[in-house]
Amino acid sequence: MDIRELNLSPREQRTLESMGFDTVEKIALCKRDDFGLGKAKGESVIQRAWNILANRGINKITISEAQVIITLADATPAILASLKGILGFYDYLREELNGKDLVIFKPFKKECKCGADGNYLCIECGIGLCEKCRYMHEHKKMADIHYLEGIFETVKQKAQRLEFLKLPKHKENECVSGEEVMAIGRQLGFTGFVDRFFWEIEGNELMKRALTCSLFSIPEEPVHTLVMGDPAGGKTMAKDIIARKLGPEIELVGANATRSGLVCNLATGERGALTYSDGKIVLVDELDKIPERDIEYCLELLSNGKCSIHAARVHGTIESHFVMIAFANPEETVFIKDPINEIGLLPVLLSRFALIVKAEVLEPEHRRALLKRKLLGEVLVPDNAKWLLPWLREARKYNPKFEPSEAEVDRYLDKVDNLVEKHRNTPLRRDMRMGDYAKRVPYAIARASFGNVDGKTLEQAIQLIEDSINAW
Repeated sequence: MDIRELNLSPREQRTLESMGFDTVEKIALCKRDDFGLGKAKGESVIQRAWNILANRGINKITISEAQVIITLADATPAILASLKGILGFYDYLREELNGKDLVIFKPFKKECKCGADGNYLCIECGIGLCEKCRYMHEHKKMADIHYLEGIFETVKQKAQRLEFLKLPKHKENECVSGEEVMAIGRQLGFTGFVDRFFWEIEGNELMKRALTCSLFSIPEEPVHTLVMGDPAGGKTMAKDIIARKLGPEIELVGANATRSGLVCNLATGERGALTYSDGKIVLVDELDKIPERDIEYCLELLSNGKCSIHAARVHGTIESHFVMIAFANPEETVFIKDPINEIGLLPVLLSRFALIVKAEVLEPEHRRALLKRKLLGEVLVPDNAKWLLPWLREARKYNPKFEPSEAEVDRYLDKVDNLVEKHRNTPLRRDMRMGDYAKRVPYAIARASFGNVDGKTLEQAIQLIEDSINAW
């Protein structure tokens, strides 16, 4: 496989090629110090090679209590080395290669030849050893059985993640049919898309569900979502994931990109970013730093896609239909005491967002995993984008039918009305626009699975709406 698959800088590529490392396979078999690029860079390059080979080399993963079976497309040394590196078992666990099936076995406690408990296993011959006999054994490479069991459990978890991220493969220039996409959507559904699209983010399930709901809404009936939280809440990573995976579907807007105004420049009549976003998803970074004057003119655009402007050089109606996903920091940059009173944005603006999400601060283990991925590269580079983007495009053309019973509709509307009654005068401003959101959210969820809006869909929708409010 050509080294260009690694997306290295021209200098790095020339350096590796000059040393004979001209394929991904050769790099996957190396150690981090073989390149002379430094420890961190060497690890990153090897990790990328492992990611690519493992992702393309695996056909199927079967996991049971006693073993992990990985069916390979081709059992080459480079693919095997990549799997060992990603799963992290190396030479500690017993493995066998049966044709194209790599079998990794769970270690079990074995009685020592002296009759005592074998709390240790010899890595080389696999026999059980007690505390006393292990010092007299001919081989020196051995490990505590509990330690080996922990390694196997970690391998199972990583293997589950590898299998979980797999989607049917197709060639780079191969066209994916609408039938194929719809079959995948019906099989995996809304939750399946959430988990695969935002697989890099651990935790923050509410944020991921809300963002996915916006992605499956349509510009004519948008589910605008606002995500607020501390800098350590994963907001930036979520924004980057959406921008990277959706590319041309996205219009990026930042606080420093509004000199001409979000809608238009009143002095010159120049059109702003939102007027060029018709039919797109608009990602707004740092909404809290955009001037209030710019915000005022986009309120009606957020509501109905039209805005009337009458100023010195501008007279007329601007029309642009889009879905807005905005990210913002709280009033004091971080939440201190009472988050709902520290939002810092105008209630009239908040009322335009169907979902207002308080991003969670990442737990220490999730934060550490994120830092490691940033340092070494992603644990896996799945081909999901080739399926997820067609999935979104096909779903937005799908028109779900409304099928819940009258009783299910009444229960749903009662809960929506209770939220309006409770929060219409709070900073979240849940007002009569909730009537629109109550329709748009379940329709977006239904589109994800190419299904219809039924009682179960309404339950998913109200759960998402309630969770977004109760988090405050």
